[in-house]
Amino acid sequence: MKGIYLGLLLLLPLAGLGADTLSPGEFARQIHAEINAIRGRNGLPELIWRDDLAGLALRHSQNMGKQDFFNHVDPEGLQVSQRLRKHLPELLVAGVGENLYFIENSRLVFDPREIALGWLNSTGHKANILSQDFTHEGIAVHLEGNRLYTTQVLALPILKRISALPPAFSAGRSYALEFEYVSVEPREDFNCQLSIPDPNTRVQIDLLTYTLGSMPLSIEWKSENRLILPLEFKYGKGRYSLQLGWDGYYYQDMLEFRAD
Repeated sequence: MKGIYLGLLLLLPLAGLGADTLSPGEFARQIHAEINAIRGRNGLPELIWRDDLAGLALRHSQNMGKQDFFNHVDPEGLQVSQRLRKHLPELLVAGVGENLYFIENSRLVFDPREIALGWLNSTGHKANILSQDFTHEGIAVHLEGNRLYTTQVLALPILKRISALPPAFSAGRSYALEFEYVSVEPREDFNCQLSIPDPNTRVQIDLLTYTLGSMPLSIEWKSENRLILPLEFKYGKGRYSLQLGWDGYYYQDMLEFRAD
């Protein structure tokens, strides 16, 4: 059997009850539930499921199965952070991690608990699962013959870009980009700023306040989780980058722009 088909079902063993038949998507959701149960037992909040992260995970699981490798680095030489920037550039994350699991079973009977507990019994995988730095995840499985490949992508997403980016940005012009706010942090404390090409340039905020090398952005909230950021490239040609954060702390280089 080659590949994974829409009608393919995976079997979840149930003690004394034979086997429960699940679709690949349901199987991945079962692993997700097991992961959140583990986090709950350790006093951690549940990870929130994201379909786009699950899609990124599926891409890697399928790639491993079809190209017959098992590694965090794919044949293109890309790791999960690089694959996210390539295939999911609209999702702005402050951190991303990845867990992989491989099982071979000629009876095609697999157990999501085995996968979750397998990760828990591995130091590096356990650290990802119990990390307080991750708030969301997506999981996907791919069956190639009798080999099941599982990928878990964990992340700390902040914004998802809604607007399409123009083909080029011009110095001296302003652009308004729409985003979805996807962080679990309160939006009331959320701040954005734009770094400018010369880090020594003084940006005057008011009569008494200025910043060096960055300008605060005024956030226009369209709804509870939709916002507009006005980007002004008024400090000449060069590299600008979006910085996102709360209470004075900013994650750097969340989205880069080149103004010419």
